[in-house]
Amino acid sequence: MMTESRPKSPLADNLSQMRVMLSMPCARCGYELRELQADGDCPECGEPIRLTIIEVVDPTSRRLQPIHNPRVVGNAIAGVVFFFFLAAIAAVTAILSNVPSSLPIPAFVQNFNTEGLLWSSAFASVVAIVCLLPIAKMCQKSVLVGCRRGIVLTFFGLWFWTISMVVFSLVLLRDNYNSSVVTILLDTCLPVISAGIIFTGFKNLVPRLGQRSRAFRQAQGSRQRMNDLLAALVVVIVGRTLLFVSAPDSNLSLLGLIVLLMSMSLIVIGLGYLLRNTIWIRNALIAPPPALTTLLRQNN
Repeated sequence: MMTESRPKSPLADNLSQMRVMLSMPCARCGYELRELQADGDCPECGEPIRLTIIEVVDPTSRRLQPIHNPRVVGNAIAGVVFFFFLAAIAAVTAILSNVPSSLPIPAFVQNFNTEGLLWSSAFASVVAIVCLLPIAKMCQKSVLVGCRRGIVLTFFGLWFWTISMVVFSLVLLRDNYNSSVVTILLDTCLPVISAGIIFTGFKNLVPRLGQRSRAFRQAQGSRQRMNDLLAALVVVIVGRTLLFVSAPDSNLSLLGLIVLLMSMSLIVIGLGYLLRNTIWIRNALIAPPPALTTLLRQNN
């Protein structure tokens, strides 16, 4: 009786005369596959070597149009998100340090210099703008045309954030800080609007660059969605409004504080996820996957 042979993959047939040239651990068990036949299986776990080759080469990212100066783009997008992350943390701490002392905020937070935190937030935002400039200069190139809207929104959003922090510091923290509609406008509404513009910019920019990173593409559910951050901004206004309309020692003010803390915490955590995503993108742009011809060589 003849045994039916297992059908052979066309890719495996193309690899039949090829050998792995570079160091390449097995995608399943980590066994070193260098110098092994490209159409064979891993000696340790039996995983077809061609699957590891596909995983390493990443044909999806290689089908995309190359980016001019990918190292500059990778460093720039990571720098923008990192410094805005710092700006957001400083602004959140400034808001918490300025709430009524009757609310249960840790004493060390209330002892922070609110004006210094706001200026630090503005400075970090300016640095983020500087980091964005190399990408902004490249937006005329064809590969970044699809990113132009995200770049423009992020650029103007960061400027708006910087201005709102400076206005908050110069106007509210001098002699005019009081419980008024102007207060909630300047310490909450302006930063929320500017953050909304920035998040919308990130929404149009980061996923497009992220297509070049397998880690970003495969993250799926664990990847930060900009819509979640935009929704959290709305909740920030709700919490701040509750604090504004209620007495400092009332249950309603405590509820407003809880809502404010939860929403701002979600924003900070979300920006942390976004920073992780941009680090993946940076690594993929700086060290792209090797070409098949570089990874393999013909048998002698």
